[in-house]
Amino acid sequence: MQRIKINKATKKINQWLDLLGKGVAEPIVKVWSGPKGTRRHLLRGFKSKRNHHFLSDGEYRAGIYHESLPLLIDFFEQFPLWDIERAIKIAHQMGVRYPQDKDGEAYIMSTDLFCREYDPVSKKVVKIARSYKPIDSLDFKSIHPVSLSRTWDKLEIERRYYEELGIAFELITDAHISKTCAHNLKSHRESVWYKDEFIEHEKRFIFTFMEYCMANEGDEVRVHLEKLKPKLALPTEDVTALFQWGIWTHQIPADLEVKINPFRPLVLKEIA
Repeated sequence: MQRIKINKATKKINQWLDLLGKGVAEPIVKVWSGPKGTRRHLLRGFKSKRNHHFLSDGEYRAGIYHESLPLLIDFFEQFPLWDIERAIKIAHQMGVRYPQDKDGEAYIMSTDLFCREYDPVSKKVVKIARSYKPIDSLDFKSIHPVSLSRTWDKLEIERRYYEELGIAFELITDAHISKTCAHNLKSHRESVWYKDEFIEHEKRFIFTFMEYCMANEGDEVRVHLEKLKPKLALPTEDVTALFQWGIWTHQIPADLEVKINPFRPLVLKEIA
């Protein structure tokens, strides 16, 4: 087996595990300690009630999208492959070099989103590890073969690591979550912070809004909302918040690949 120094990595992982044991979930890499020259984002989690650290625009979009999914309970970003000896052993079995610095110190590999979700089939909470990669970074036409091969090697280490633990692993790219989709969700997310003020009207609003959309497909969103105010005896701020909530929770089946504009008709997803 390749000789790799793991003392520094083990110390950092043990500190992370100690915090986790005390109920404090922190990313192994934070925005202020990530790679220089990259775009980083902090997002206050609605479900987790803590700040999420994203090290790229793509990770940020993935975080927004998955938080919006009704079956998602919570997620942990920059989640370490904390059993580093297992990860190194997998790399050795594959015949590839485990990531390390110039001094031979092992890097701590991490997963972008470690999700806990409710599975309606098994009626259990399941874990799913998701890693994000820009689609260009996986294209042999635009990336040097050595860099591409290294990216795939690290993804395979990650996949096998979770396979050994019995945890599903998924690779997500821009092809799964577009900028437009994430923008639509982010711009309708604000209502989550005060949903208790309007949630009692949720079912009635969504049912009536969808009736109006289906009956008058050419009407602008704002026209539907204006009609709903007297119909439901609700003020402007409540119907606006309910519309945002419906988009954010996917209860209003909008086509998220089309930018939502209140001055245009809402484009709905085509349902087979």
